[in-house]
Amino acid sequence: MRIHVVYRRDLLATIAQSIESGRPCNIGNVNTHAMNLAFDNSEFRDILNAFDLVFVDGFGVKLAAKLAGLRVGERLTYMDWTDDLFRLCAERRWPIFVLGDTEEVGQEFQRKLLHNHPDCPFAGRHHGFFEKTGQESEGVVRTINRSGALVLLAGMSMPVQENWIWANREVLAPPVRLTSGAFFSYYSGFIPRGPKWMTQHGLEWLHRLAVQPRAMWRRYLLGNPLFLTRVLVNRFGINGNARGR
Repeated sequence: MRIHVVYRRDLLATIAQSIESGRPCNIGNVNTHAMNLAFDNSEFRDILNAFDLVFVDGFGVKLAAKLAGLRVGERLTYMDWTDDLFRLCAERRWPIFVLGDTEEVGQEFQRKLLHNHPDCPFAGRHHGFFEKTGQESEGVVRTINRSGALVLLAGMSMPVQENWIWANREVLAPPVRLTSGAFFSYYSGFIPRGPKWMTQHGLEWLHRLAVQPRAMWRRYLLGNPLFLTRVLVNRFGINGNARGR
């Protein structure tokens, strides 16, 4: 699967170029869960390969690439780089629309975002519990387009968020479309983040497992060993070369 060599400055520059040029840019992120999904789901893998930019958002993928002698750039978790994005949006007046999670999480995300970045234009939000095809989905697209947003953050779990963005890529008005997973819950405080010694040493998954054992046990207790096995069996599990942008 194609993964780009991306650093924070590259990601922000790509977002700026997309907005200034009006050229749509679909941006995805990968972690061990995404890699496992892509291994089993060819449609998901093809969508990520077709995205304009895919960056590493997981320690396991970064480690696997390093062991294989490949470069994938910086590990960019959303909690580590999005305040830079929000500052840039405030400075350049780029409206943001957030799509995903529950209404309660969305409300708290909006409150906290505007508390931290009061000048950031907030175009709107919509929960993620809607039919992803048909009239309801079309209504969500219209809501986003009418908001005037230039940046869309879609956090609806993998592969739902990627599938939805790709299916609607021709009709979505915001040029920048980012898949953000559980970011809204983290930013709003509904999912507490692990201490720095864990986040900096690839153990954030262990903290989330402790916080959400019933929801996350399968992903981490089964998914992580599965990913490691695939890494070892398939020459560290990365097909092709990581590619620069």
